[in-house]
Amino acid sequence: MAARERHSDAPASYPPLDVLKPFAEDVWIVDSGPMIASGLSLPIRMTVVRLSGRALLLHSPTPFTPALAAALSELGTVTHLVAPNIAHWTRIAGWQRACPDAIVWGAPGLAERAQVKRGDLRVDRDLSADAPPEWADTIEQGAITGAAGFSEIWFFHRPSRTLILTDIVQQMEPERLPPLTALIARLSGGAKGTTPRYLRPVLRLGAGMRDTFAHLVALAPERVVFAHGTPFTADATARLRDALAWSGVAGSDLPD
Repeated sequence: MAARERHSDAPASYPPLDVLKPFAEDVWIVDSGPMIASGLSLPIRMTVVRLSGRALLLHSPTPFTPALAAALSELGTVTHLVAPNIAHWTRIAGWQRACPDAIVWGAPGLAERAQVKRGDLRVDRDLSADAPPEWADTIEQGAITGAAGFSEIWFFHRPSRTLILTDIVQQMEPERLPPLTALIARLSGGAKGTTPRYLRPVLRLGAGMRDTFAHLVALAPERVVFAHGTPFTADATARLRDALAWSGVAGSDLPD
């Protein structure tokens, strides 16, 4: 089955791919993929934020291409490469080789992972629940923690009111996916604009999960972007509240 997924004709992506797409003022997205994870074909997305001094922050980088690097150079200088959780780091090495002066920021625990130590990725600094001086004037951030060392760092771009997530919300249209991936997306909730069910037990065991989610909703984002699927660009705060309602943040559970 995994082999059929790998060679499926279904796109598992959001074309056009590997090109900059304006998303908000000083915010762009880059869709790519598919990436193969546990035999499933998943669309992936990078978010690019331009900071003061034309410094560029690449969140959850997609594969490096010379054409994409050239397009980014017209916006500014690639200065920060961000791995927001322990899964979204595998494409950073290519950018690091091309932009050796860029700082690589890793989610808590990423640098200690055996895969990272065996690879050619250099993690320069750890992310935390507090924004570093490099972007604190523009971006608020925090940590979503769970069991078994799970953590995801969220980012809120204040000028555009854009909330940048990674995996805790997903909205992958089944018609864009190969058959097995589409089935798993439907069953897990990854097709419904909510937190996949396989992550919910992990998050429930984390400290302060409901307070964190309530804070994300209270930020009142005008748009929410994440790594897998169609972002929320209309009624974003209400849709975020619905996406996280299973946690009790909205006072009621989502229907199963």
